[in-house]
This record gives sequence, structure tokens and C-alpha cells, in this order.
Amino acid sequence: MFSDQKYTGSILANSINLRGSITCKGELQIEGRINGNINGEKVVLGADSNMEGTLSADEIVISGKFKGKIKGKSIRLDSGASVDAEIHYDVLAIEDGSTINGTVKKLLPSPPPKKPAAMVDKKKEEKPEGKVDS
Repeated sequence: MFSDQKYTGSILANSINLRGSITCKGELQIEGRINGNINGEKVVLGADSNMEGTLSADEIVISGKFKGKIKGKSIRLDSGASVDAEIHYDVLAIEDGSTINGTVKKLLPSPPPKKPAAMVDKKKEEKPEGKVDS
């Protein structure tokens, strides 16, 4: 019943000062100060936001200040963003006027799943129909 639920966005206003970890579904927009870890689907750090810690999400948009580690499939640093971080990304967009300091590394593509050894050995043993060993 709940697994089909659509998640709406959440906003942490500029009056919020949070220390700890957040895990969220849907979009999380942050305007306040965060010291900790965030793991989510889409995280937006607004222009007045200030975060220190680890940020991991499929989609990340940063307009404020960030210090720490970032890992995301799609990361956008808006004009005015100030980032001092180790960044791991699949797609990265850096707008004019943003400041970035740290390391930037592209995520390696996931290797294809390996077939179990038993299946590979079985295929070697099978012979096409109509063929005779001589």
C-alpha cells in the first residue's frame, strides 16, 4: 500500500540549525544550516544554506555553501555556490560565478553483473544438436 506512495518535497527553512543525519525520499530543499549527513533522491541547497558533512543523492543542486563530501548522479553548482569538497559525480554542471575547491572525480560505470560460474561451465558442456564428436 505505502510502496506506491508518491513523495512530496520537504523544506528546512533558514531558521533551522540541524546537527545529525537525514534520509529522505522525494525532494529536500534546505535553506538553513546543516552539520551532518544527508542521503536522498533530490537535495537542493538554497542560496542561504550552509552545510558541512556528507551529501549523497541522485540529483543535487547547490546554490549556497557546502564543505565535505558529495556523491551524486547529477550535480549542479549554481552561480553563487561555494563548495569545498571531494565530489564524485556522473554528470556535473558548474555555472559561472560559483566557487569550487577540492577534488572532482567521475563515478566509474557499474560493471555488468557476472554470471555464476556454474552457468558458464554448463554452457561449455552443451553441444549443439546434430553435431557429432569425431
